[in-house]
Amino acid sequence: MSRMPVSVSLGSDASLSAEVFAEVNSYRASKGKAALQRHAGLDKLAQQHCDHLAKTAGSYGIYGKDISHVGFEGRAVVARQAYKIDSLGENVVSSTTHSAKHLVKLWAGSKSHDHNMKADWAHTGIATAVTADGKVISTQLFGTNPSSSHLLLKQRMNRDW
Repeated sequence: MSRMPVSVSLGSDASLSAEVFAEVNSYRASKGKAALQRHAGLDKLAQQHCDHLAKTAGSYGIYGKDISHVGFEGRAVVARQAYKIDSLGENVVSSTTHSAKHLVKLWAGSKSHDHNMKADWAHTGIATAVTADGKVISTQLFGTNPSSSHLLLKQRMNRDW
C-alpha cells in the first residue's frame, strides 16, 4: 500500500512509524525471533535523528541516498545514561515509497541491517520523517538493558558463567 500523500509536508509520521514497528516484529517472528518492545526514549532519539536528516536532506549521500548515521555515538551515550540502555544498534533508510513493508524490505536486503533486525535485542525506537521533496526517512534504534546484554554476551560466547 502506497502512503504517498497528495500534499507532502516536512515532519514526522507517527502512523507510519507504528506500521514499521509492526512490520519489523512480523519479520522477526518469521525468523523465529521474539517481538521487540517499543521504548519511548529510543523513539525520541530516533525521531530527533529523522528530523535532522529530513531538514538536511541532500547534505548526506551514501550510494545516492540521503541517509547518515552521523551522531550515532551521541545517541548511544544518551541511551546509556538517560535510559540505561547498555548496547545500541541503528538502521536508517530513505525511500520515495511510503510503505512500512517496503522500508523493512530495504533493510532486509542489506546484510548489516538485516542482522540488526534479527539480533537478540529487547527494545526498539522507531521514527519516520518526510523530507520537503516527499521522501520518507526512517530510523530504528535497537537496545538492550544491562541484564539482558549480559545474557546476550553469555549466549554469544556459548559459555556457562
